[in-house]
Amino acid sequence: MRLLRELAVAVVLLVIVGVLARSGVGRFVLPVVGLAVAAALVVLLSKQPAYARTTVGPRTRIIESAVESADAVCVECGSPATTRRRYVSEWVVLGVPVVLLDDGENPVCDDHCD
Repeated sequence: MRLLRELAVAVVLLVIVGVLARSGVGRFVLPVVGLAVAAALVVLLSKQPAYARTTVGPRTRIIESAVESADAVCVECGSPATTRRRYVSEWVVLGVPVVLLDDGENPVCDDHCD
């Protein structure tokens, strides 16, 4: 559903660019839009990449941290949890996550950390 919405937005943007290219206003608007896209690309490339710079497309990573609360229980066996695993599914462009697709947390005990 989200992909269809993003595809519809891309098609609408292309139609707007096409209309602007055929009009006199496009001579002023399209260079400004081009500069904005170039600036966004510079900002994107200046960020510290979470993945290799050649990575493009959906990716998932797992971030582990210690459990802060004592009442957290392991999702596998129900014993007290010692580690919190956060999974993040993202859409990545040039190694930098640009869209969060899904995320969540799973507390686990030492026996299930493998």
